[in-house]
Amino acid sequence: MSYINLPSVNLADFAKGTISIWFRLSQDSVEKARKHNASYRPPDFGDGAIGPSIFAATIPMVTFGRKVMANNYGFIPHQWTSPAGPHTTTFDSVQKSDSPAEPSHLGLVVDPVRGGLVNEGVYLRMYFQMRTQAQVQGLVTEATNVYWELDASGRLYEQYQVVKDISYIRTGTPEYFEIIPLGFQVSVDQWHHLLVSFDFSTSVDVVALANYTGDNPQGDAIKTVCKFWYAFDDHNKTGQNNMGDSWAYHGPNDVVPVTALQAAYDYVPQSPPISSTGKPLVTGELYDPEYHWTASPLPMNGGPMGFPASADYVDTIYHCEQGEFQFFAGLALDTGVQKNRRAFVDDKGKPVDPADTEKLLGKRPDILLHTTANWQAGTNTGAIGLLRLTEGAEAIIPSGQFTPKGRIDRYTPDPELTEHPTA
Repeated sequence: MSYINLPSVNLADFAKGTISIWFRLSQDSVEKARKHNASYRPPDFGDGAIGPSIFAATIPMVTFGRKVMANNYGFIPHQWTSPAGPHTTTFDSVQKSDSPAEPSHLGLVVDPVRGGLVNEGVYLRMYFQMRTQAQVQGLVTEATNVYWELDASGRLYEQYQVVKDISYIRTGTPEYFEIIPLGFQVSVDQWHHLLVSFDFSTSVDVVALANYTGDNPQGDAIKTVCKFWYAFDDHNKTGQNNMGDSWAYHGPNDVVPVTALQAAYDYVPQSPPISSTGKPLVTGELYDPEYHWTASPLPMNGGPMGFPASADYVDTIYHCEQGEFQFFAGLALDTGVQKNRRAFVDDKGKPVDPADTEKLLGKRPDILLHTTANWQAGTNTGAIGLLRLTEGAEAIIPSGQFTPKGRIDRYTPDPELTEHPTA
């Protein structure tokens, strides 16, 4: 399978970024990805500890970033015999192993699942793996011991469980943002343009709301948010259907990491169950759900980058035609502003010359793959791959160049949107 790979990107970690890519996907690749997904099994470490899935149903277009490790937790059962009857089983969590988390990527996912329902089709998948874990409480508890006592009559025994908070199992994988929009599908065998921009520089806090009486519990529990903008085929996309399960129930472009939304859904305070005698069956510390993630840059420097994927993931590469890639670290754009979109797609639905993009944005891309010859050779003419000297002279920076593997053909026709965008 053909791809281009840069094993170590000389680009400082960043929390803001903008990515532009043109692509065209074949139906054959979709069917191959579905077949792979049907037989895919994530790493199994025993005792119910399952490692992260990596590209199980995803056709990657570009992967990037340093490797991030995820902790995997299993559960060991323990049994106590009731003086009055059958065994009682509780479970202790135990860290089984760690394994690589899925890398940051832009891709296409086949048949995503939401709410237990399979949505047949092809959808965007935009995934950003951060390097820091969140601090959480009140999401998951487990029993650590079981005790028995005589009831008031002296005849029946009641069960007491001492619990502890094990919410950390929800954050075994350092936080990530995942946007899978279900508001539209991606058609095959035609060119598309994806413009993505993000600002993950804000720490995220979610605090449960006791005795809540409003009509937006998730939104009100989420105190702070990050920002995500994107346009598909020159149409700006916002809101829950277009932001997927990372949407923060706030503004149209507000997003939070995956676990933060889980904490927001669990906003109802936990209460211990009460026995028939009025005694609590569960004792120990119980917390209202709470979540805190300290913002950190996306781990980029020294990590690999590849199209459609880096060398670590060649087994998940499918045929996907690509062109006109630009990557700006440290730049965030509102794709709802037409002028920002016109820096990449003109009013006839064609790619804008990267030299004009640079003039319009006042910034040079860090990574630029432009023209067929540069894609075939892996030549990056962005800021980390090409040094501009005085009087128009240029010098290639070897450490910023990609290495091509396999055969890379010229695609025809050139990228262009089937439907012209709005003027």
